Amino acid sequence: MADAFARRTAVAAACGIALLVAAAVGPGSAAGPPALYTKAQAATGGKAYTASCAQCHGENLEGGVGPALRGPNLVRLAKKTKLTVGDFFSFMALQMPLNAPGSLPKNQYASIMAYILARNGYPAGSKALTYDAAMHSNVIITTYPGH
Repeated sequence: MADAFARRTAVAAACGIALLVAAAVGPGSAAGPPALYTKAQAATGGKAYTASCAQCHGENLEGGVGPALRGPNLVRLAKKTKLTVGDFFSFMALQMPLNAPGSLPKNQYASIMAYILARNGYPAGSKALTYDAAMHSNVIITTYPGH
């Protein structure tokens, strides 16, 4: 009887710990990447990217004069530095384009970030990414399967 009680207590404790870990990890972590932007916003961002970013970062975000914005090189950098969307975005919004840092409208920077997220496998959602939300996002940058 004591063994059964001890076993039930251990299982209950393990379940409790699992629930606490799941709550601490937060939404989007176990189930996949979070939806941070809309499809329409990413499409708009693709046009802005082509006009303002592709000459240095490549038409497919593969890199060129500027670093790659998707793929294994970005993932390696992100893993080493724990690069967040906020870190990435604040650098982009304040330092890019190189010839005119911070010169684009705030909503255009947010749309370009949406495009970069889309090309890295983040799903679209129902709410557009705002400049402030992007600046403060703690979501870690990575590439998801198939991208």
